Amino acid sequence: MAGSGASAIGRALVAESAPESAAEGVVVVVHCSLLSTSFGWWLQAFLAAVCFVSLVGKRFTDRIRRPWKVWFMDTSKQGLSAFVVHFLNILLSIALERWLDADVDPCNWYWINLTLDDTLGIAIQFMLLRLMQRLYRSRCVDRPELANSGEYGDPPDCGIWLRQLLDWQGLVLCQKCLMLGMVVGLTQQVGAIAGVCLGWLDSWPRVKLVVVMVVTPLTMNVFALWMADSFLQGDPGAEERLARQPLAVTHMGSPSVVGHGGAPRGEHSDEEDEPHAVA
Repeated sequence: MAGSGASAIGRALVAESAPESAAEGVVVVVHCSLLSTSFGWWLQAFLAAVCFVSLVGKRFTDRIRRPWKVWFMDTSKQGLSAFVVHFLNILLSIALERWLDADVDPCNWYWINLTLDDTLGIAIQFMLLRLMQRLYRSRCVDRPELANSGEYGDPPDCGIWLRQLLDWQGLVLCQKCLMLGMVVGLTQQVGAIAGVCLGWLDSWPRVKLVVVMVVTPLTMNVFALWMADSFLQGDPGAEERLARQPLAVTHMGSPSVVGHGGAPRGEHSDEEDEPHAVA
């Protein structure tokens, strides 16, 4: 998600002290670490609320406004996937620091995972969704009703929504595996990019923590949520095109319903021929 979801869980700064000598005193080395704190849960709730409000705001800016129930069904897909990917990013950030031979701290790894998920990952999710829709419409599967993302029937059917919810989670997990493979294969390259973008903040670890865990998630997650919501919702112009489909324009220039009045060109009705017969 589409993104990495409700953003960062609680974070803390870890201070490690190492006495150099009696003359030099104590040197304190402070680095960025992904450790939970009680304040972190409030931070997580705040960031999740901002993402939720942003999607509410998007509903009011859509050209065709969805009913609240349909909007909730669309949004819940991203909510669940964001929750899962969010905690995956935390675990992966800690694991990648330990397992990969790279001079990258957990905050940098989290920033890498978050940025990739909310940019390249969104494009991959879009392509995977279109591929799945083509598969459902293919002759071998022949389930075109499953390909209509964001359409749940009238009235909305929870069974259809549940199927789309599970389909989307599968696509997001596939996207996450692809991103993980790219990060592992290009460890030095992505680590160097993170170092260039965040390395200047190493001297101010608290500022770095705010940038990685607050500023970046607020901007990137809102962008990713809006983008994913645009292609997860149903086609907003489908009903309009369906309503216009049976209409045709007669030779007199006035609209009429096909098959319900208005003689075709080159033909005359009996009323038009009657005056000539009388004459």
